[in-house]
Amino acid sequence: MTPEETRKQEEAIHASSLRVPRRPPWKPDMSPDELHDSETQAFLVWRRSLARLEENKKLVLTPFEKNLDIWRQLWRVVERSDLLVMVVDSRDPLFYRCPDLEAYAREVDEHKRTLLLVNKADLLPASIRDKWAEYFRAHDILFIFWSAKAATAALEGKNLGSSWDDDNTGRTNSPDTKIYGRDELLARLQSEAEQIVNRRNSGTSGAGPSNIKSPAENTAGSSSSSNVVVGFVGYPNVGKSSTINALVGEKRTGVTSTPGKTKHFQTLIISDKLTLCDCPGLVFPSFSSSRYEMIACGVLPIDRMTEHRESVQVVADRVPRHVIEQIYKIRLPKPKPYESQSRPPLASELLRAYCASRGYVASSGLPDETRATRQILKDYIDGKLPHYEMPPGTSEEEQALEDPTTHDSIDLHASDSSDIEDSSDVESGLAPNLEHVLDDLSSFDLANGLAPKSTTLKKSKASHKHHKKPQRKKDRAWRAGNDDADGTPVVRFFQKPANTGSLKD
Repeated sequence: MTPEETRKQEEAIHASSLRVPRRPPWKPDMSPDELHDSETQAFLVWRRSLARLEENKKLVLTPFEKNLDIWRQLWRVVERSDLLVMVVDSRDPLFYRCPDLEAYAREVDEHKRTLLLVNKADLLPASIRDKWAEYFRAHDILFIFWSAKAATAALEGKNLGSSWDDDNTGRTNSPDTKIYGRDELLARLQSEAEQIVNRRNSGTSGAGPSNIKSPAENTAGSSSSSNVVVGFVGYPNVGKSSTINALVGEKRTGVTSTPGKTKHFQTLIISDKLTLCDCPGLVFPSFSSSRYEMIACGVLPIDRMTEHRESVQVVADRVPRHVIEQIYKIRLPKPKPYESQSRPPLASELLRAYCASRGYVASSGLPDETRATRQILKDYIDGKLPHYEMPPGTSEEEQALEDPTTHDSIDLHASDSSDIEDSSDVESGLAPNLEHVLDDLSSFDLANGLAPKSTTLKKSKASHKHHKKPQRKKDRAWRAGNDDADGTPVVRFFQKPANTGSLKD
């Protein structure tokens, strides 16, 4: 088997070991110290179970949260909430989804449900949303498509563009695939939470036994349908705080591209009937292909990475070559004749071409790949570089038909659209800068000994001639013409007069 198949087989064997830490049972007469010791002991047992998986070299685990205080925040949000909303990124929903958290919510209360809020849905074409909606319905997953960025723009009175409106309203008639607005989402969340409370109140008092009891749970269990609580959980940097701010209507939580901005959960009252509970971003234990994939997905901070080319290679493998060239207005080196012509560009090729087009040069005189890597990864996370994952089970033919550049819903930036439409304009715009790009790349190859000998010799002569100091013009004013003779110049000379002064005796 290939290494990829071996890794997937090993992940399937240990999939049941990826569990969210549970809060241990407690009694009302327990002291705070006893409760703290009980939670700490249960957390250490959970850590030891995952440590065994980390020792397996065939598996790569996400850098899950190892702070007990952060997990305590999650426990209280799960117990307090009637409806648990898991915010995920629409470009790869299954990577950010934690099935064991849904199981833990049902263990706390059998009536509690988990809703998948697919954020950044405006980055997906309508056809891709249809495929994901079909997948979610087939697996009995409650979901809603949502865009916090679009909702915030609507609150601020900004125009989202005709292409977004046509893609959201004109091309879809199904309520499952449309992108919800702020008022529609609030009404849907309140309706789902009220149904859960009604089912809980209509059931028997002994329904849903659980070994986890807390005052927060007792309050939620006795609450009426007139006041419901909706909790928000999810990975860092998936737009959870932006969603809260859009629903509240004002900035109540800090928003930044760096994961881990929110530190403590907070309760926000929307109305007399609806209350939101925001939980800090958590990295749940799950399997990943590599650490660089988590950096590209925004789970790990970009500013803390040490290997740059590996993270950019993840972007180069997922985004087609022609899309990168169109968006960044660069020309990537073509594959060699003996290589596959359909291979993705190498990270070194992408970084050097990007640095040459933007003029990024480090203090050493080489291309500043660190600065270029950060900018490319930020564009990838923000959606400037269009990409998305297809649902599991999609055939290769369907994936080949889905091209990110063929959909109007993907924004290729208005400043670049005029140049993309006409290929001749692209070539004419690139022609003046192409020679500079090639010269910079050739000089970089020469500095690292990557160019062939013939090219090196030719370049060295040209470089020497180019930087040679101009020869100083000789002064020939001492020559005098001899037009009457044979043309040989006559030397003009001066004789020093003799010293005619008085001589001393």
